[in-house]
Amino acid sequence: MKNVVNVKAKLSSKNQLTIPKAVRDSLGLTNQDKVIFQLSDGTVTLKKDTDFWHEVNQQAQVYGNLDTNELAWGNDQGDEVIPE
Repeated sequence: MKNVVNVKAKLSSKNQLTIPKAVRDSLGLTNQDKVIFQLSDGTVTLKKDTDFWHEVNQQAQVYGNLDTNELAWGNDQGDEVIPE
């Protein structure tokens, strides 16, 4: 059986909601983090939005690193001269 905890919060007059500390701690939310509200059949799930590189690192842990020497640009990377 799932461990279910109910935490209440009050909507402000400006329709703003402060995420309760217990929820922030549980999701690991910090200042400037983004969240996703997932709606499904009258139920809302709040999830922490992870950035692209976090997702890449998680995939690498599961499936292995996809680095290859073919993508090594060499020591002269950035020395290109691009005509205007």
